[in-house]
Amino acid sequence: MNKEELKNKLEEIANKSKEVSLKAFFAIKQKAKVVFADFQERRQKAKLAKAEKEASSKNLGIYDKQDRELKPNTSSFTIKPMSFSGQKVSVKKSFFSRVKSFSINPKNCLSKFTINFLFLGSAFVSAWLLGLSFGIEAKSFCAFFALFLIGFTIRYIKTSQGSLCYGLLLGFFANLFIFSWIFDTILGGMGNFLLAMLSLVALALVLAIPYILFALFAWQYKHKLLLFPFASACAWVALEVLAQLVAYKWIGFPWFVLGYTQYANLELIQISALLGAYGVSFFIVFCSFGLSVILGKDIQLKDRASTLLFVVIISLLFFGYGKKQLFEISQKENKIVKIAIVQPNTHKDMIEGNLQQVSQTLNNIALVLQSYPDIDLVVWPESTLPDYLEEGSLKDFMAQISSNTKAYQIAGGTSVDKQENDNKEDTAEEIKEFVAAGLYHQGNLTDKHYKRQLVPFGEFLPLQKYLKEVYDANNISSLTGSFVKGSGPAKILVLEGEKETSFGAQICFESIFPILWRLEVLGGAEFFVNLSNDGWFLKTAAPYQHLRLNVFRAVENNRPIVRSANSGLSAYINNFGKIEYHTNLDEQALEIIELSLPLNPEHTFYTIYGDIFGFLCLFLTLVFSYNCLGLSQEND
Repeated sequence: MNKEELKNKLEEIANKSKEVSLKAFFAIKQKAKVVFADFQERRQKAKLAKAEKEASSKNLGIYDKQDRELKPNTSSFTIKPMSFSGQKVSVKKSFFSRVKSFSINPKNCLSKFTINFLFLGSAFVSAWLLGLSFGIEAKSFCAFFALFLIGFTIRYIKTSQGSLCYGLLLGFFANLFIFSWIFDTILGGMGNFLLAMLSLVALALVLAIPYILFALFAWQYKHKLLLFPFASACAWVALEVLAQLVAYKWIGFPWFVLGYTQYANLELIQISALLGAYGVSFFIVFCSFGLSVILGKDIQLKDRASTLLFVVIISLLFFGYGKKQLFEISQKENKIVKIAIVQPNTHKDMIEGNLQQVSQTLNNIALVLQSYPDIDLVVWPESTLPDYLEEGSLKDFMAQISSNTKAYQIAGGTSVDKQENDNKEDTAEEIKEFVAAGLYHQGNLTDKHYKRQLVPFGEFLPLQKYLKEVYDANNISSLTGSFVKGSGPAKILVLEGEKETSFGAQICFESIFPILWRLEVLGGAEFFVNLSNDGWFLKTAAPYQHLRLNVFRAVENNRPIVRSANSGLSAYINNFGKIEYHTNLDEQALEIIELSLPLNPEHTFYTIYGDIFGFLCLFLTLVFSYNCLGLSQEND
């Protein structure tokens, strides 16, 4: 066979192979069509059978049609522990269920980005609203809007990991807005921009922990429509109580209590006489989260109605009690104590070391006071003069003015206590310094109150025993005092005379701790004086926030409060929390008030039993948290 014949033979074989391959291909394709059509037919039959079975199940409930035997409900949830690894749960017919297919499809990354952006925006807006409610103008209604948005958002978060991230963002932004004055205070006092910024960011991150825990907890109950508002409100109060306990026993900064935003709502805050400020916090969270359920998507009418009913009942109880209290308090017979509130506005001069100008200002005020011979008590601020209560310029000034006016004088300063050292080989005296308030009368120091809660890093250094070398190396020890905390039973100061009256004193930071005020009322205090020096806060929201704490201390114990702050805000708060008088920041002021005191003052439920409501919420939160371990959930 020559070359030409061989070539033709090979082409003929190739053509036959190609023809056979094409026939096989078309045969396989036809077979595949038949198989696919058969699969589709069987799938359709299965769907119809399933639909018929579901229809019969609805008619028969949980019973089988043939043998009528009790069978487990196939739609019951599986028991799974609370997971922090991102376990998905179902949100039936929710917005996120509808966009689930988009989040899986890589071609729809824009939709996934949009959803994440909306969650970030929700955290930021909620935090901004909380900041407004704690701001200088205190837009109280913003607290309700903020919690409503928080509750609404939590109900549509798909994973526990997502709720954790949401809580972190919410807490971080909220603390940045609420405590923005930390930056101004440190920058104004030390002039270090980096340190001021790091301090604010660090505080915002640390104080974001309760928000994270709250978001994780509330997320677990988002399907329990009736429990969701109640359990979430209990959890919020529980975290506030824990923050208070930690700060009181060890160290902390429990400045933020949600209820403080409602200080001007007199009818609502009267519940504090029963439940403390935590009762107001509970009301805000319960009503706001309840509203998020009522206005949520795909909620059955009966669930909306039952939730609305609970919100209405709680509102009627809280506001009804408030109206009753305001009426009863206004009908009681009172006695009058005449008090002078002094705001010298000398903070800036003391910082600059211009003590001569400070003395001149105080002497001018003293001359004016001498024209009011019938005053019972003159209230001066914390740090009236940078000296000791027992000796020096402060002692001399107070002795002189108490003699000239015949009135009691109370002023803040430093007290020193010298004790012999127990070590016989060391004859040196042990000197203890206290932040204190001194009561002067007729030229003498008659009594003292030692501050029992000191300001961390302002009046003492935490863990100084263990971190002394670190503090010394970074020159931190020179920036703060080394004062000793006051101890022992609550100190009650007495104005003797025809109208003998007992009162309690609180210095600056002590206004945060309700237990200190309760103990003084139980000891016989008929009213309070609060001495402070808020000049460090500059013109920020902090002096306003500090004043509002006192409003709740007055309502909780049914005792009026007279407040003197060096550069503002000084104030008179009556026993049901109304601010009858207050000064402005950075102004010199002298105000004479007639303090109205009940002849037979009674103890409130809160004064006697304290934070029993807060501890009840803490207990319920622990129960709910344990229940989370077996909370029924359905995977997507």
